[in-house]
Amino acid sequence: MSGLKIYFMKVAFFLFSVLMFAVSCKKDKHHRLRYYEVGINASPADWRDSTFVVATSDPELIDSINAQLEKPVLARQILFGKLARGSGGYNRNAVHVFGWHFKEDNWSLVDVSAEIYDGRPYSDVDLNPAYWHDTLKSFSPWGSYIKKEIIRN
Repeated sequence: MSGLKIYFMKVAFFLFSVLMFAVSCKKDKHHRLRYYEVGINASPADWRDSTFVVATSDPELIDSINAQLEKPVLARQILFGKLARGSGGYNRNAVHVFGWHFKEDNWSLVDVSAEIYDGRPYSDVDLNPAYWHDTLKSFSPWGSYIKKEIIRN
C-alpha cells in the first residue's frame, strides 16, 4: 500500500472513531435523563390537563425531587420551567402527545411563581403555543407537583 492510502485510511479511522465517540456520548446523556410524571392538584374539565412528563439529569434537582416524593402531595413544591417546542420524545398524557416540554435541566421546584405563568398543560399551553412559547417562554402550573418517577426501558 502506498503511503497516501495508509494516511487516508488512518484519517478515515480517526473520523469514524470520533463519530462513534460522539454518538455514544449523546446516547449516554439520553440514558442519564430521569423522567417524572407531574400531577396537577385540580379537577380539570379536560383529562389532558391532569398530568404531563418532565426530564432531568441534574443531580441536585434529582435529590430535591426524591425529597419531595417523601412529602405528602399537598406539601410538595410546584414546577417552574422554560418551555421548548415539541414533546421532547416523552411529554405525554396517556395517548395525547404534548406539543411542548420543559427544557431538560432548565426547570426547578419552587414554592411560588407569578400568576402569569400559571396555566393548564393542554387547554392553555398546547392550544395557545405562540403565546406561551413566544411571549411567556415559561410555564408554572400552580397545582403541579412531582407525582412519581417514570422508569423507561
